[in-house]
Amino acid sequence: MKIKVYGKTYTVKTDPDVDLEEVADYVDSKMQELSEAGKGRISTADLAVLTALNLAQELMAHKKTHSGADTVTRERLGRIADSLEKKLESVQSKGVVEDKLP
Repeated sequence: MKIKVYGKTYTVKTDPDVDLEEVADYVDSKMQELSEAGKGRISTADLAVLTALNLAQELMAHKKTHSGADTVTRERLGRIADSLEKKLESVQSKGVVEDKLP
């Protein structure tokens, strides 16, 4: 597949589940932003490194945000599972339900 980033065309292989054109457009827009901020005095190599650093920073912030959410979700699911187990034990102790758990 061919994509264009910062005026240059690249031929790349990609996972069919990834919209590489969208990725390329995003990278291109980030490079354009940084280029405009540097008023054109940044070399393409330096611009690529700065863009990579900015994108990595975004990714790490995203992971940090979602990692916390994952922890909260796991804790909630654990509390729900504990509550369900206690209720099941209570019902079983009353002889209402047979134990059919594996």
